[in-house]
Amino acid sequence: MFQDDDDEMDHGSDELHKRLTERAKQEFIEGCYQAYDLLVKEGPKTLQEAEISSIQMAINRMTSYFIMQEEYEKCQFLKRFVDDNMPGFEIVPDVTIQKDLKA
Repeated sequence: MFQDDDDEMDHGSDELHKRLTERAKQEFIEGCYQAYDLLVKEGPKTLQEAEISSIQMAINRMTSYFIMQEEYEKCQFLKRFVDDNMPGFEIVPDVTIQKDLKA
């Protein structure tokens, strides 16, 4: 009697978890394109509007995603942007992004 209820709850919980995970992935992907567009449109001005460490993390995460999607022109832009505006920072694609999006 209670076993069946637990199985239904587990299944419902799994479905909810799946939907939330997919939504989070979609929001991350949309965020990558929005941040990229912002860098393209606003250029170095974006560096004044947020913490540099947050921008660096975002660039590492975006680069990882764009590599997965084989959008190398976006990766080249990010590299140029960093070279021109963020001396001393080296892009290191965040490998956890690739693992998370494949899961």
